[in-house]
Amino acid sequence: MKFRSDDEPDDRPRRQPPPNYFARSTQVRVLMMVCSLMLVIVLMLEARKPHNWAWMWAWSETRDSTISVEEYIDTLLPPEPPRHDDPPGTVYANDAPPSRPVATAELAEQILTVDDDEDARQRIRRDVWRGLLKQLSRDERSILARIFRNSRGGPALSVEDRGAWSDVFSQLDQKWHDYLTSANDAVLVAGDELPAEQRTKLLNVLRDLEGEWTNLLGRALRAVLDDRPWTELERDALAKLQATLDELALAAIRDDMVWRPEEQTAWFRCFEKLMALTDQDVKRQSLGNVGFVQLFRQTNEYRGELVTVTGTAELAYHVPAPKNDLGIERYYVFWLRPGDGSDAPIVAYALELPAGFPSVGSTHTNLREEMTFTGYFFKRWAYGSRDGIRTAPLVLVKQPAWQPAPPLLSSERPSPWTIIAALLAVALLAISIARWVYKSSNSRVAPKHTPPQEPTSQQFAAMAEHKIGPTITERLQQRSEHEKQD
Repeated sequence: MKFRSDDEPDDRPRRQPPPNYFARSTQVRVLMMVCSLMLVIVLMLEARKPHNWAWMWAWSETRDSTISVEEYIDTLLPPEPPRHDDPPGTVYANDAPPSRPVATAELAEQILTVDDDEDARQRIRRDVWRGLLKQLSRDERSILARIFRNSRGGPALSVEDRGAWSDVFSQLDQKWHDYLTSANDAVLVAGDELPAEQRTKLLNVLRDLEGEWTNLLGRALRAVLDDRPWTELERDALAKLQATLDELALAAIRDDMVWRPEEQTAWFRCFEKLMALTDQDVKRQSLGNVGFVQLFRQTNEYRGELVTVTGTAELAYHVPAPKNDLGIERYYVFWLRPGDGSDAPIVAYALELPAGFPSVGSTHTNLREEMTFTGYFFKRWAYGSRDGIRTAPLVLVKQPAWQPAPPLLSSERPSPWTIIAALLAVALLAISIARWVYKSSNSRVAPKHTPPQEPTSQQFAAMAEHKIGPTITERLQQRSEHEKQD
């Protein structure tokens, strides 16, 4: 038998009293926990929006050109007096005059002011080809474009193209010789009016161009007629000539106007270069993010350059493409709300849709998708609006970048068996939680129960050895007798 005194510690675990949910302090803590959970959910929803993280690139070099637009930019074209020979509703170009061929005498004066001979040769090349292209018909210019495309590894030329190219090359060859002959005659006729040093410089430039055409460019363009492959030197010469033709095509673009036939060459040339580049090459060669203000105000600086624009696509549709040699059948047109805060849109013509993008039809499709467009800036394009003719920057892209946002709610209704299984699972979970809470809050941890055992003879013998004191009655009797004796 063992008796525990009050001084001995209690080894049994003590239960923690359950919280009093009617107490004001407990209710405040529960309310703070619910508010914290709601705040976390709100922060998660806001963190998924890309524009909330734009401040991280505020001082980055790639974001220098994308600024917040605070000034009002009027994209409405001012009305111009109608011309008697144009039909009503005609949209006129801006004040920039169209380019024209430079006369030989005027060209000589410009060349004499250039110190670099290569710049002088390039000026003459542009002037000659500007005049040659204007004398070619649309079909003849198309054949010339297919010749250059074939030299870059493009599709083979047909028999009809080879036959037609014979007449076109004869015209080009004759025009080149006529131009160089007239230019030499103009220099020689000038005589003493030109200083000897300047006259010698001009004659050397013209002689170099004549040798370049006879020994290199002319031979390269005649290779199709000779039915022989191009050499590497001839391919490089044709590539340089293609760059010159690209400059002339971009110079023919006019801002604040709708489509013009003269712009078709630059239009399809931009798409041809996009089709030849990979997505990584397009991103690497891009000038970076450019805002609405830069494209709207600095069209000459950005024309023909790869740029990147971001924003929210709010409208899209597809339109058929005109007949072309690139196999382009349609364009996907996007109206983009710029990410720099501008109220005016940016228009993008794309060849392809991103994978998984919502369906876009021939009619206007309303969207609200965050997208990135990387492509060639073409022009400040004029379009009709409710209040008149407005303009918008136009970008030509191969395929825009788009990342689908995760759906917050599913529009598909689950099956009845799925709902029943979910309810049973929730009910089972609730019962388990309630049982655990009840046990942890109200049950005591009882000491381990040991069954009673009968005392043995050894236990009785051990108890007999102990001296047991007098009982209470005996103590009282002894005290009474002690008092009587006193």
